[in-house]
Amino acid sequence: MQNEKMKILNLLQEGSITADEAAKLLAAIEGTAGTEEHPPRSASEPIPNSNDRSGATSSSTVQGVDFDKLKHKFSTFAKDLEPKLQKATEIAAKTTVNLADKISKTIETSLESGSLSQLSGRTPRTTPPPRPARPHRPATAAAAPANGVVQNIELLVQDGFNELNLSGLNAHVNVKGYNGDKITAQINFKAKNRAAKAPELMKLGGKYFLNYEEEDFDFVDIDAYIPSHKFEIVNISALNGNMDISAINSGQVQLSNSNGQTSLTNITANQIKSESGNGSLTVANLEASALILEHCNGNVNVLELDVEKVSLVNFNGPVLLSNSKFNAFSEYLWNVETSNAKLTLNIPTLPNLGYHVQASSALGEVRLGITNLEFLTNDPGRVEARTAAFDTQPKKVRLSLETSNFPLTVN
Repeated sequence: MQNEKMKILNLLQEGSITADEAAKLLAAIEGTAGTEEHPPRSASEPIPNSNDRSGATSSSTVQGVDFDKLKHKFSTFAKDLEPKLQKATEIAAKTTVNLADKISKTIETSLESGSLSQLSGRTPRTTPPPRPARPHRPATAAAAPANGVVQNIELLVQDGFNELNLSGLNAHVNVKGYNGDKITAQINFKAKNRAAKAPELMKLGGKYFLNYEEEDFDFVDIDAYIPSHKFEIVNISALNGNMDISAINSGQVQLSNSNGQTSLTNITANQIKSESGNGSLTVANLEASALILEHCNGNVNVLELDVEKVSLVNFNGPVLLSNSKFNAFSEYLWNVETSNAKLTLNIPTLPNLGYHVQASSALGEVRLGITNLEFLTNDPGRVEARTAAFDTQPKKVRLSLETSNFPLTVN
């Protein structure tokens, strides 16, 4: 019976049936499942009057299922689902676009005017950073591209307002910060033709780019060490490969990855934004004023955030978020949302910490395990509660949590 219910929910989400039709189908399934305990009424047996107060089921109820309530619930679910489907489509589209905005085309104009200076290999090493080595990759990751050309590149980063743009193609992108002043990268690439110009690490004012024409290459694989404190803006993207970004301290970090696993660890910034899909997303040890995570079609695992404002949206995948402390800010505002999967939060109970939780699961159950809560709303699929004396707590955490047809669990 559970499989039949899920098929009906899938048909509803695809738009193949309406909310009314879904409600009727589920009511029919419930009625079939209850035939053993409630045999069919004989032809001579009278139909109960809806005004009869003797305990008979109302005309809007089938075998214990409140048809009107179920219809309303599915109508609400379908209404809520429409903007989520649109949002998921937007996320999927954005993650397939190179965030560098075709950097190579803009740099080509600068090359023609002679305003671009290439420093690759011209600065002698005085205190060299560690030589880039390919980080360990999970066994589930795709194999690194074969039969490519390997090129080692080095570029000195000047002091000032700097921006970094790196983009991989059909391969891995691994970027790690270190305490130094040079970008040291190993680029593995395969050109489609002999006329293709090899990828070059270049500088234009305070902007640093890996410059190449995407259409000329089968793949471009990046392993790089970058100065962790030298860039105010960091833009890194990958397409059809895994992304591993770690140990970066910047004003703004923007990441994009489509069709691969994504790992973000030990990053500090004013704002961190990541768009990813079709692979797992792992986030650990991030500190920021604002964190925006947009993901689709994969698991999201988050461990240890100290972020004032969080917006985490996942479509078609579970979210597991574990946090042991809230240190940097006096008030936190977190919005976590997923669909078609579980949403689970593990958060601390501390004497100086107050929670205000608004949680809903359209077709699932909300379970709150936080102690010392006062409930404002306490329905199976919708809960609002807050810690006693919330307004006087030194630290406050406001949580807005939502999923669709699976359980939502806090602690």
